[in-house]
Amino acid sequence: MQQYLDILNKAVTDWTAQPRPVSQAPAAAELEQQLDLGLGQQGADLATLETAAKAYLHYNPDVAQPDFFKLLYSGQNKPALLGDWITSLSNATMHTYQVGPVATLMELELIRQWNALVGFDEGEGVMVPGGSQANMIGMLLARHHVCPDFKTKGAQGRTLVAYVSDQAHYSGLRAANVLGIGSDNLIAVASDDQGRMCPQALQQAIETSKARGHIPFFIGLTAGTTVIGAFDPVAECSAIARAHNIWLHVDGAWGAPVLFSEQSRHLLADVQLADSVSWDAHKLMNVPITAAVILVKEAGKLRDCCAGGGGEYLFHADENADYNLGERSIQCGRRADALKVWLSWKAIGNQGFADKVDALQQLKTETVAQVQQQPQLQMLAPAVYLNVLFRYEPAGLSLDEEALRALNIRICKAMMQTGGPYVDYASHKGRSGIRLILANGAAVGSDIERLLARVVELGDALSRDH
Repeated sequence: MQQYLDILNKAVTDWTAQPRPVSQAPAAAELEQQLDLGLGQQGADLATLETAAKAYLHYNPDVAQPDFFKLLYSGQNKPALLGDWITSLSNATMHTYQVGPVATLMELELIRQWNALVGFDEGEGVMVPGGSQANMIGMLLARHHVCPDFKTKGAQGRTLVAYVSDQAHYSGLRAANVLGIGSDNLIAVASDDQGRMCPQALQQAIETSKARGHIPFFIGLTAGTTVIGAFDPVAECSAIARAHNIWLHVDGAWGAPVLFSEQSRHLLADVQLADSVSWDAHKLMNVPITAAVILVKEAGKLRDCCAGGGGEYLFHADENADYNLGERSIQCGRRADALKVWLSWKAIGNQGFADKVDALQQLKTETVAQVQQQPQLQMLAPAVYLNVLFRYEPAGLSLDEEALRALNIRICKAMMQTGGPYVDYASHKGRSGIRLILANGAAVGSDIERLLARVVELGDALSRDH
């Protein structure tokens, strides 16, 4: 074991401790030729494994750097990292208390705390590998709520219809496929100029479905859309859901941590009116990927919906039966992700997460101000949360939307290829630009100034070549 610990120590104290570009991987075909990726009959020595591990870290984007603004996660959470290492060392699974005793109790405490933040006084939950599975279970709960016999008898000719915003995450499409709903029966409801689902459009869509003889069963709201960070209106949509007996789910994978903050929790007002909520700890809480949870307002719903089989050899009716979380889950083997989240929460506390949300919201405000001060930079959408969508528009040069999209994509790629700040591009309401995500608590104003200056520098250079 010591020789492997020595390699891990090098990775922590040497390989990742040295200054390096945030991104330095070449194109896939080129990197494939550079690395020894082949697997064969005979095993390799430790030196070969060390070389491979070093290359892995070298070429992977350095998401711990403040210059990593590409995705809905970044930074490094050291207590959670410790938990990830210990979890792998133990290799516990989470279907019963017997094989994951401490992790089970930790997970139950996490669920209590998450439910308290959401306002589910009598709620339950279970941890899952990511927000996509959490959203799928939300849709599964909705199906079970409206058609409980679907679990045993299938569709029986019924057409179930789900509704999400036209800004919703693509996991809704995946869930509709997996659950046999059919992606054509997932309706994209129009959003307003703030990127929020329009309740009037939702009501109309439901009435249209009913007129066709279909069964509306699921409304999926988003708390923090992936492109601009919009929050759908919960209270108005809840009233519609109750009037039609439809399950109301909130995808809070990105935006739910605003509930830690007294200053920002208004963005997710009335969330307690939902029936279920998803939350990714590996996003703004900065826990190593992956760790998420599905929270449910009414206890017992998860078991009714998900359980089946295993009683004869696994889920014994003993003194710990009430602690067996496996019957709430669609998985059997389930990693003990509770430890890394619990250690992080124990170390940081609610106030620590609140401070992070507040600091990043302040940095967002400063970022928007800096964008608005640059004549070549234009905001493309409101920034109520930690997503800033803007673009470079060259002065004195009239470009159509297609040309502006191409130019801003080239800017993003040029920054990535030169090891500079790492951002991505995205589209909203037919306009494309640069999507800047603020998720790293270590980022400061000077990091933003450097990024925006680089965008303008590259934009000016590329425009001259146009």
